[in-house]
Amino acid sequence: MPDREAVSQAFAKETERVVGLVRGCGDLAEPVPGLNWTVGQLAAHLTAVYLAFGAAMRGGYQDAELERAVSRAGKADGLPATIAAANEYAVGALTATAAKAAADGLAAQAAALLEALAAEHELTRELATPWYGLGTTRSVGVLASLAVTESLVHGRDLARAVRADPRMSQSSAAAATPTVMSAMLPLLLDRTKAEGLRADYELRLRGGRRFVVRIAGGRAECVEAGERRVDCVITLDPRAALLIGFGRRSLARAALTGGALTAGRKPWLGLRFQSLFGTP
Repeated sequence: MPDREAVSQAFAKETERVVGLVRGCGDLAEPVPGLNWTVGQLAAHLTAVYLAFGAAMRGGYQDAELERAVSRAGKADGLPATIAAANEYAVGALTATAAKAAADGLAAQAAALLEALAAEHELTRELATPWYGLGTTRSVGVLASLAVTESLVHGRDLARAVRADPRMSQSSAAAATPTVMSAMLPLLLDRTKAEGLRADYELRLRGGRRFVVRIAGGRAECVEAGERRVDCVITLDPRAALLIGFGRRSLARAALTGGALTAGRKPWLGLRFQSLFGTP
């Protein structure tokens, strides 16, 4: 689980940045580089994330239309397809036409989520998360960390769209990325690409904790790192890890720029790691 104070501070910091970028945007119809969204649609996506996570912490998020959208995506298509369906529904429902309205909506939902997190006594408490698939749950700590990483990566996207400084905070990324990766990677495994692979990867996040991803039989699980030997060790800058996980950068490029390093008995397995997981 993440450190409550660190993840809360990171969320407050990153949402303030995101709200400021949206409020200062002259045209919400401005396209976001690399995405099929406008600034207004990306703001709507983040608003939906904050709203849903906060509602889950306060007692449960319920939306029959969302559940129908997720059901239509089908389990066979995996988590990326489920998230895409949830995003399409949320963006269609929440996109604003004016920067002030979009920024105010973001700020209100961010504040509500931060308040809900402060009221939580146990970060390990499991919450229903239907936007990841009906019947799926994630813990309070995972949702709080996800809210930070969503804000970091999409804050970078927004900055690029409005020509602001796109650099992400190292401290915010370190506070949230290990929790997000260890919780979400097993759900994102592409079983077809992992077929026949049996490998243990140790992931070391600079400034954060390390953990092991065990892949066997078309399944993945994340466990605490110990003394057991692994096949490949991947050391990552937490910001590079987020860009890789969100499909913004390749692992190979991150290695060339110092954001990633592979080692261990079979370091070449590191080149395969990114391809084993879908992009949310």
